[in-house]
Formats: sequence, structure tokens, C-alpha cells
Amino acid sequence: MNRKIVAAALVLGIQPIVGFAAASPAFADCPANTFCLYESHSYRDGEYRFAPTTSCRNLPAGINNDANAMRNYRSHRVKMWDLPGCGGSLTYTANAFSYDSNFGNNNFSNKASSMKRI
Repeated sequence: MNRKIVAAALVLGIQPIVGFAAASPAFADCPANTFCLYESHSYRDGEYRFAPTTSCRNLPAGINNDANAMRNYRSHRVKMWDLPGCGGSLTYTANAFSYDSNFGNNNFSNKASSMKRI
């Protein structure tokens, strides 16, 4: 009887840790020192990898105006604009070592057209 209780307690104690590890962005495909954009929220569909510089970069076809999530595994912030050439009034700033699984919470779904390191 005690073995069953201990076994059940171990199983219950391990499940939250395993569940957290599997869901954590730290265990995602986006490699270290990379900025990644995703077509769909929750890091689904296409992943686009970047190493932003201080020069403005227009996003390529496929992710231009189609980003809905990001992971920033770089030691600096990355700013995105809703227009090419780092223009427009709508912006989104990704802090260093941060992630966002849904741009909809920030009114930036399907808006990113350009970016640069800031």
C-alpha cells in the first residue's frame, strides 16, 4: 500500500515538471543567439530565423505581414515596424531573451514588415 502511495506521489510530482519542460520556449527549435518569427501563434507553422543588425531589414516573402509569434534568444532588443524600411507608426519591440506566443495580445498580428536591432 505504501509503495503505491509513494509511486503515485512520484508520478504526480514529476508530471508538472515534464509538462513545463515540454511547453517551455527554452526547449523550442529556435537556436541560441537567434531571433525567430512564426507564421501562427503558439510557435506553429513556418519558422523564420534572423540575426538582426542595426541596419533596417525588410522581412522576406512568406513572413512579411504574416508573423504571429516570436522568440528572441539574443542579448539585445529587436524592433519591428508595420511598413518596409522601418517605417510606419505601429511598432513592436522584443526585449532581449524574451518570447511572445501571440502577437494578437499586442495588436501586431500579421503586421511586421521590417526590423532591426536596437
